[in-house]
Amino acid sequence: MASGTKARTQDLDSGRIAAAALAVVDAGGVEAFTMRAVADALGVTPMALYHHVADKQALAALVIDAASREIPFPNATGDWRDDLIAMARWSREVTLTHPGAGRLRSAYGVWTPAVLQMTERWFGLWQQSGLPLDAAVRAASVSSAAIVGLVGQEIAGRDMTAPDADLLALLPNARLAFTARHDREAAFEMAVRALINGLRDELSASP
Repeated sequence: MASGTKARTQDLDSGRIAAAALAVVDAGGVEAFTMRAVADALGVTPMALYHHVADKQALAALVIDAASREIPFPNATGDWRDDLIAMARWSREVTLTHPGAGRLRSAYGVWTPAVLQMTERWFGLWQQSGLPLDAAVRAASVSSAAIVGLVGQEIAGRDMTAPDADLLALLPNARLAFTARHDREAAFEMAVRALINGLRDELSASP
């Protein structure tokens, strides 16, 4: 092994590995995520990575944590609705910045400290809503899944090719869906606010 490679191997730590792996996923998606690709990005052999991560799943956990910690959690305001909306904005920003990290989490099914911290806060905020505990847990689970779906659809829409104009000419309502212009961030916040208020009202009225 060359002396330069030895030096790079000695300098390896989990932070450098996570940054390199995240860059690989950002550039090539989940399909590009291999131990060799990350090792190549670091200028080391794949075996060198195994001194710091047990396997590919552990490497995926490093990537997901790195993406989640890149943008700090929003500060709490004491208003549970506003804090939920702020957390939803944070989740959207993290996912839009590193969409591959979200897909990596789905592919490997890992729970990392950062993801669990987010879950802890999300469920805790719903418990401040005044709902009974079981209803608050239901609301937290449903709203979390819905927000993941909203952001996933936004990402899919960014890469989607619009239908043929001649076809849309025959379908005026579909044409509106593809030609209307709106503020995506404002639309997301409106949807999240409606989701939170709707769940709160629905579960408050439930026996």
